[in-house]
Amino acid sequence: MANNGNDWKRSADESNSELQKVIEALKAKVTSLEGEMSQVKSTVAKRQQQVAFTAHFNKGGPTTHSGNYNIPIAFSQVELNLGKGYDSKSGVFTAPVAGLYLFHLYVKGDGTKTTIDQFQLAIVNGKSELAKVTLHSELYKYARTSTSVATHVEAGQKVCVKFHDWPVRHSDSLSYDNWHDTSFTGVLICAD
Repeated sequence: MANNGNDWKRSADESNSELQKVIEALKAKVTSLEGEMSQVKSTVAKRQQQVAFTAHFNKGGPTTHSGNYNIPIAFSQVELNLGKGYDSKSGVFTAPVAGLYLFHLYVKGDGTKTTIDQFQLAIVNGKSELAKVTLHSELYKYARTSTSVATHVEAGQKVCVKFHDWPVRHSDSLSYDNWHDTSFTGVLICAD
């Protein structure tokens, strides 16, 4: 009989040992799944982040810019700034998250004068030109043009509108018709 007791105890100890191994394996799997779930939540939160801005010049008459291509053009009247990436003082958008963005520029000339000026503006990301538009004010008093570009932008990269660095023919500064909302817009399509 004593032998049966020892066999039972040995069998119970082996079963407990096997159960401990299963429990430890399950704990490791739960810890791994919790880590994966945390990463998924972080990715979903990033992808749900809303980033968008629309800005134009203050209304109330023409806005004039000298044509200096080193200085970003500031659209100071901000209609929308989700994600707080656009700075109305500098005219620069700084991407809060990396991802695919769409940028749009709409320009309408000042109708108070007719000139033979030609201006080219560019949406730029650092030193890279993403899209360009040319405004030929000799064609119409209220010449208008626009461009859009979809591009990947890294978190922290800056995008703005500048005069394009090329020998334009202009005798005067460029004036924009504020009543028709010369504007700069950007929107995050999908975060990385």
